[in-house]
Amino acid sequence: MASATKVKKEEIVKDLEKFFTDAKVALVTDVSGLTVAELTKFRRLLDGQQSKMRVAKNTLIKIATKSGEYAPIESLAKGPSAVVVGYSDQVQAAKTVVEYFNELKKGMVRGGILDGKTISEMEIKGLAKLPSKEVLLAHIMGSLDSGASGIACAISSLLRDITYLTEEVAKKNNAA
Repeated sequence: MASATKVKKEEIVKDLEKFFTDAKVALVTDVSGLTVAELTKFRRLLDGQQSKMRVAKNTLIKIATKSGEYAPIESLAKGPSAVVVGYSDQVQAAKTVVEYFNELKKGMVRGGILDGKTISEMEIKGLAKLPSKEVLLAHIMGSLDSGASGIACAISSLLRDITYLTEEVAKKNNAA
């Protein structure tokens, strides 16, 4: 019969496997030094951005991620670790973590996993500076709209010129 501790660890691993399912990015952070109130606020900020944070033993994190896209997390999960995952927008998760840690002047980002590849603390800070997914989509739509408007204006101008030329040719033919 399995010991109670082993059963509990297996439950934690299953929970962590679910935690990583559908994640777009995983960030490994060090939240040592944060108070319970600061951690609670951090979790609420993340929840509002469709992100979650888990604190677990590094060995259990490694077991939960060993066969998936987040297997490289093993190299980052050293010392006291909290993992933040973003489910809808990689940029927003990074932005929330970096901004909150800067505001507190506590906490540290060790690195992360994006598209199965390890990214450094500096790359995460760079990712956090990018505009959000919604802003990027708005820019793309604006560019497409302005491009379509430009094409419509060019076609309209061309048709106007053809009409004008046709009228001029018709006047010359009638005069002759």
